Amino acid sequence: MTKISSDLLFGEFLVRKGVVDEHAILDALNQQREHIVPIGQIALKEKMLTVKQVFSILNTQVDNKKLFGVIAIELGYLAEADVETLLEIQKNNRSRLGDILVKMGKINKAGQEILLNEFNKSK
Repeated sequence: MTKISSDLLFGEFLVRKGVVDEHAILDALNQQREHIVPIGQIALKEKMLTVKQVFSILNTQVDNKKLFGVIAIELGYLAEADVETLLEIQKNNRSRLGDILVKMGKINKAGQEILLNEFNKSK
């Protein structure tokens, strides 16, 4: 199960238990989405692309609306496996829904651990 689908299921679990409402989950998911590190930035950090290559990809993206990784492959800057690696890094560095709810003050850290354990047992 991916981190994203696991977060969605955990959010549904929290709503069913009455811990938080749907609005809190939507707010948390929006915050999660807003804080995703772009793969171009990750590629720079991992030294897989140069600044010039990232700008070239972004300029191309303005005209044709393709995904960053698709353009990087088409331009010969990255292989498909490289893009998959970048996407995996991006996914693994995403804040978890429970952590965001703690930051929002909707649940506390101890409660988060208890709820996560209960959620994982219910799967």
